[in-house]
Amino acid sequence: MHTVRSSPTKLTMKVFTVAFIFILFCVDATAQTPGQIEAGLLKRLDSLAKWSNYVGSSDYEKLETENELLRNDLLKFGKIPATIGYAFPKLQEKMFIATSSDGRLRIYSWDRETGGTMHDFEAVFQYRGRSGKVYTWTEARDDEDYSAGVFYHDIFQANSAAGPVYLAISTFIGSTSLAGQNVNAVKINGEKLEPKAKVFRTAEGLTNTIGFGYDFFSVVDRPERPIKLFKFEVGKMELSFPIVIEDDKTSLGRVTNKFITYRFNGTHFVKVN
Repeated sequence: MHTVRSSPTKLTMKVFTVAFIFILFCVDATAQTPGQIEAGLLKRLDSLAKWSNYVGSSDYEKLETENELLRNDLLKFGKIPATIGYAFPKLQEKMFIATSSDGRLRIYSWDRETGGTMHDFEAVFQYRGRSGKVYTWTEARDDEDYSAGVFYHDIFQANSAAGPVYLAISTFIGSTSLAGQNVNAVKINGEKLEPKAKVFRTAEGLTNTIGFGYDFFSVVDRPERPIKLFKFEVGKMELSFPIVIEDDKTSLGRVTNKFITYRFNGTHFVKVN
């Protein structure tokens, strides 16, 4: 009885074909230009708008599917180095894109279109590691500390000998009148993202975030959108935000002209007033 064996030439061709198909599959994502990637992401957002809870053709299952596809696209294409420096001019009109001054950290935020008067946002972080390689990261939605409902619109940067501390500013929309803003400290340690860096020294101890709620109508006359209540003075390395007072007229909190200020000492942000 003779065993039939493939010839070396046929075996080599099979291996080459399988390897070639695998390479094509891997290259597919990186073969697209940032402009082509932008066009694809815009289509995802158009689908979200089509099935949105805020229109008559709402479909929750399709919304969940489209949100997952959008998240996966951002996580995949965000690893392409050319995208972290691309302006995405058209995409910026449909979602929030915040970028640090050194260009190493960027946050993409979008409205999931699944909410009501309270909006539910999601975000994907993109960052450049020490090696120059670009990575993506997102919070698990089932994490008990998940920041549901916030979108990021600014990133301040405090430089130190140990590396930059990024202050990601986000807004929460709870209802027509209830809103909130937070600052969350982020670091890039080598090739790893530290999304909750504890750099704020408060009376309760070290924390990665400081925030407050307020009545949107107490600042509705301000011209900028989104409303920007956190300020960062680079020269003094000082982060400030307004004192909010709850009273009979504004039970949700009235934004005042008085501020609380934290100063960066090279390691932590410490309250100075």
